[in-house]
Amino acid sequence: MKNQLNKMDPKAFFSKFGIILVMIVLTVIFTSMEPGFISTANIINIIRQASIMIIVACGATFVMVAGGIDVSVGGVACLTGIIVAKLLSIGMPVALALLLGAGVGGVLGLCSGMMVSHFHIAPMIATLAIMNLANGAANLTTGGTAVYNLPESFIMLGRGYIAGIIPLQVIIMLGIAAVSYIVLSKTAFGRRVYAIGGNEMVAELSGINVRKNKIIYYILSGICASIAGMIMTSRMGSGQPSMGATWNMDSITAIVIGGTSLNGGSGSITGSVLGTIMMVMITNGLNIVGVNSFWQMVISAMILIITIIVYRND
Repeated sequence: MKNQLNKMDPKAFFSKFGIILVMIVLTVIFTSMEPGFISTANIINIIRQASIMIIVACGATFVMVAGGIDVSVGGVACLTGIIVAKLLSIGMPVALALLLGAGVGGVLGLCSGMMVSHFHIAPMIATLAIMNLANGAANLTTGGTAVYNLPESFIMLGRGYIAGIIPLQVIIMLGIAAVSYIVLSKTAFGRRVYAIGGNEMVAELSGINVRKNKIIYYILSGICASIAGMIMTSRMGSGQPSMGATWNMDSITAIVIGGTSLNGGSGSITGSVLGTIMMVMITNGLNIVGVNSFWQMVISAMILIITIIVYRND
């Protein structure tokens, strides 16, 4: 192990361990400024805040590793939240509403995948169109107003705790992250993701059905975004037509910080999870020490730019 570290060039070392080192440094800095940062309550709070975006990132990681990008996740989450809230407000059973909500994300992901794979529309353009469609539909459905009167059994999805300590949404996140990790890193399906992202033409020549697989990746991303949207709707206690406005940028930032290449072919669920937690750590720490929210936006953008430069292909 020691010899491997000695042979590893600085860029490779940072790619492998950098995010963990940065998180340790951030913890030391914020704790020195505010000891409460390292408290158990705040750590649980950070993980809880990160859990929804981790769910989004898990699905979007498949797309980005395969060489695509999905900027529709915020719109998908928003429309899903509105539809589920509407269905629940008229008395539909929670389980059925959740199932239909996941279906909304799957259908929107299917539309993105079809445009990218069959009509050869650039992923950014295709998913941007879906984002606008979803946001527009959400506002048309509600007239731009929130949807209330949600049942308590649904509210518990985003506000409930297991054993009075662990938020239920964290348990859901851990389940989705674990399944995503296994599928991406341990299965033939996952190997096809890397193959398509590494060289789409070679993957096609090797017998991989690139079109079919691309559609599946976008469907997965849409379903994950819809699950996150339903959890956030539950947590807020209402369907909000403005929900998810920054999720597109946040998810891409977290995934790239976690080591996924914008050109595809590399990345991991573990990296996306750590990238998301690091982003939330930064926001949480800056809030605790009283940094202006506008400066927080500037700092987050600078982190993304620096990370892209570090992970760029030479």
